[in-house]
Amino acid sequence: MPPIPSGKARRGPGNRKPAINSAKSTKTPRTHRMALSASSPALLDPQGKTDHGFRQFLYDFSTLGISLEIVRSYLASLLGLTSPQYNIIMVLANGDEKGLSVSEVARRLHVSTAFITAEGINLESAGLLEKLRNPNDGRGVLLHLTQLGWEQVIQIAPERQKINDHLFGSLSARDFQALSETLASLLDDFNYTVRLIKSAAPSRINLPSKKGTALKEKR
Repeated sequence: MPPIPSGKARRGPGNRKPAINSAKSTKTPRTHRMALSASSPALLDPQGKTDHGFRQFLYDFSTLGISLEIVRSYLASLLGLTSPQYNIIMVLANGDEKGLSVSEVARRLHVSTAFITAEGINLESAGLLEKLRNPNDGRGVLLHLTQLGWEQVIQIAPERQKINDHLFGSLSARDFQALSETLASLLDDFNYTVRLIKSAAPSRINLPSKKGTALKEKR
């Protein structure tokens, strides 16, 4: 083993230390203050000056919605259907044995009757749904599952049950009741807000707040 040379070794061009910048790194000062995401004290942190809890709630809520839609799409794909078509089939499967009107299906799914009518035509063509005259309304019809429709629903029942047990298995009966009531209470506000946004010009959003003031989105 060759002896280790004493003293400082000369540095060639390839092993020079990089020059150290003596100037201290400076942090760019923050000149803009982030506006709160909501003005309601109920949605703000205890001191009312930050909204970190509300922001995290929105992220979590959004993730839950995306995850639920993935599950719906998966279950629908087992039947060769889209998510909206799957929802209609399941509403009918859990509805009255006499069938449900178009307006009742639309009410339960929070969509328009025109949408249910259009998707109903597709499901009828697929042999999963049939329309029968409403005995209480000569001009109306009731939507029913066909024998094939029932067979499809029964076929995926074990998979659907297993998935829902995984999704909501951590909820107690009290938790589930509270969550159901909370979500139901938000539906009207969510639907109203979405209608306002859809009716607004693409380049401008002007939402009237519950206090009567206008909330304008900064460009």
